[in-house]
Amino acid sequence: MLGEREIGRRELLRLGLLVGLVGLTGCARGSASPLLRATPETLPKKWRRILPKPWSYKPLDTDLGSQPFGSALEQGADLLALGDGWLASLPVKELQSINAAALQDRFDDVQARSFMASLGPALGSRVLPVGVSPWVLLFRQGDPWLSQARSSWQVLLDPALKGRVVLPQSPRLVMALAERMEVPDGLRLLRTQAYASDDRQALNWLIQGNARVAVLPLQRCLNSLRRDPRLSVVLPNSGAPLNWTVLVRSAMTREPIPQSWVEQSWQQPLLGQLLAGGWIPPLPRAELHIALATIPKSYQSIVLPSQEVWSRCWSLPPLTSAQQVELDQLWHQSTP
Repeated sequence: MLGEREIGRRELLRLGLLVGLVGLTGCARGSASPLLRATPETLPKKWRRILPKPWSYKPLDTDLGSQPFGSALEQGADLLALGDGWLASLPVKELQSINAAALQDRFDDVQARSFMASLGPALGSRVLPVGVSPWVLLFRQGDPWLSQARSSWQVLLDPALKGRVVLPQSPRLVMALAERMEVPDGLRLLRTQAYASDDRQALNWLIQGNARVAVLPLQRCLNSLRRDPRLSVVLPNSGAPLNWTVLVRSAMTREPIPQSWVEQSWQQPLLGQLLAGGWIPPLPRAELHIALATIPKSYQSIVLPSQEVWSRCWSLPPLTSAQQVELDQLWHQSTP
């Protein structure tokens, strides 16, 4: 009997120690600052630097593995900022509702609501778009092609640009551009034009290499345009694919999103500063035009294109498994 009592006492002590450790771990996580993770280029620095306390930011490197955002959730990130192309890598069950009706009610009817609807109800309720930037054509000494570029993306097939085009690394985006070209076998022809498929290093290829045109989000072009007079940018009148930046919340967090921080980026003076960098909040055009005077005149029609051009732009929502298989096959068949 004494042995049984001693064993029972030891078990109770061990159980108490485990409970205490769990409690300490929970307190440590609960008292930690809520954490926002994003790649350095995802959010404009001017906005990121005013993230309110107690929130903190930790940069994320997408080169470290094929599921960087999923890993960030596992490591305790409360909030992620990411491009819409990464949404398919995040299981819906790892996210929770964004709970930001006051912000969602302000979305523009032309693009933001259309993008949200394309996500479907399950994912759409867990995603908050906070900015968008159209993919554009950035030329170096591009005078021979600017007129044609203003009309359509088909300028990329010009024989004089063969081997001088920097395409995005995303096959899906390349296919979306090829679909807008009124030529047979457009995807294969477009791929034969490529100098490189590397949008992350596109500016280096364009400025220092033999490339003459790169396909990039507008927000990654404007600073270079101001520094290098050889560069020019075009958003074709036929429209452009859109590069959305969204916020998602971890299913494990108790922290609401910092709505006042988002609202600050949607009003002056920060609104004008972000627009001038090619970052477009998902607001009605009338609200954005208030900040038009802060944008250099030469870029106003690109940062805030006409309603007709803006309505021709399009989003690329996450693919289903079947759609992904189909596009993989098309991509393989188009190999030059």
